[in-house]
Amino acid sequence: MTSRKRSADDSSQSSSKKRAADKSQSGNTGLRHFSMKVCRKVEEKGNTTYNEVADELVREVIAERGGGKFDEKNIRRRVYDALNVLMAMDIISKDKKDIHWKGLPSNVHHDLDMLQREGQFRRAEVERKRESLRELLVQQVCFRNLVQHNQSRETAPSVEEKIPLPFIVVNTHSSAVIQCEMSPDRTDVMFDFSMPFEINDDNTILKRLGMDKTTMSVLQGMLPRDLLHYCQEHGLLDSILIPEEQQQQQPSPQGFSTGPASAGTDAYPPTPRVEQQQQQHQQQQQQQQP
Repeated sequence: MTSRKRSADDSSQSSSKKRAADKSQSGNTGLRHFSMKVCRKVEEKGNTTYNEVADELVREVIAERGGGKFDEKNIRRRVYDALNVLMAMDIISKDKKDIHWKGLPSNVHHDLDMLQREGQFRRAEVERKRESLRELLVQQVCFRNLVQHNQSRETAPSVEEKIPLPFIVVNTHSSAVIQCEMSPDRTDVMFDFSMPFEINDDNTILKRLGMDKTTMSVLQGMLPRDLLHYCQEHGLLDSILIPEEQQQQQPSPQGFSTGPASAGTDAYPPTPRVEQQQQQHQQQQQQQQP
């Protein structure tokens, strides 16, 4: 008898819990659905009021239920609660009795910042590649002028008048003491300078010899039409173009020698930066002298 009573009580409790859970779930679902209707209503109107939204939703409920009984106060209370939720989510704004639609939350600002950063990166990449293209054009012009320079000296009595590639120029003061050591297989060379020095590659030296200049007619024969137009449009040829008459009067590079420098002279004049370092080095030596 006791077991039957306990079983009936358990069954009654489980049934009541199930009904309460179903009621809570349906209530949450109904509130969520009602809030969506309020949100759509405010979005459609843009600017509205609480009474206007509540009155329209009451009429819609009457139409859906065919004039049956319902709690109008409950609908208006739900409209009020839904508007408060939308205002807390910054979807709408309220100015006294007026309600204004602001928009659903999104990642617009984050996406805009990301696109702006991406645009800056892309523009920097394009500028970097334009600079690389300009350097390649200068190098191409230098090599072309070097080929012409060497071809014009095919019959020259001295081979040193030609400029071979590749090479480097080690530049320092004529009074500097230089110690040079070479590995047995002649793949490594070690230098020790008593004064500041500078090392330049062949491309830098060719530009300093004036071989980085040419004319438009030469470039028209070197570059494709589209590439030439692109370079002109973005100013990539400004540093290498010279007039046609200046190209005819331009002298051949002088002062370059592949042989050893004569005593007491510079085979290649020091650059201003090296001269400044040499002056600083001499001043330090004078200060160290007693």
